Amino acid sequence: MGREKGIDLLNSAKMYDLTQALSIFTPPFHGEMPLQVHFFKRLTGSFGGGQGANGQQIEWSNNTGTHLVGPRAFHSGARAIADIPLTDLSGEGVVVDISEEVSDYSIYTPEMITNKVDVKEGDILIINTGYHKYGWDQPDIPNPAAWSSTDNSGKLFAERA
Repeated sequence: MGREKGIDLLNSAKMYDLTQALSIFTPPFHGEMPLQVHFFKRLTGSFGGGQGANGQQIEWSNNTGTHLVGPRAFHSGARAIADIPLTDLSGEGVVVDISEEVSDYSIYTPEMITNKVDVKEGDILIINTGYHKYGWDQPDIPNPAAWSSTDNSGKLFAERA
């Protein structure tokens, strides 16, 4: 990409922040260690508001939270993260919303995407399945269908809510 085209792209680009909050509740990749915080020093200072000190040790698997997995994770001879230039991690792309086409445990297909957007070779593709709303850091979503218990009158609890 030439200098002028690059400047034009940056001037018209939309940036999408895909980071997610990191905490002890962030689920790690299946079977890996979750984030752990061990506090080994907590000094709150004197009663008059003096200086305190805190110390903690933080441990987590490298597959926890928002992260980039490089080719070396899958093949020892491939590029490491440090070998990937930033130009490979940014560029033109498309965002497609297929949240109405997918459901629990369903599989999405290339046609679901290409029926909605044109994807060129080398594009960065962001696929919105709608499942971000189930993230650990999102507000609870009530599911009346899950409230199937009845009280003594035979009415569903969901009907009373």
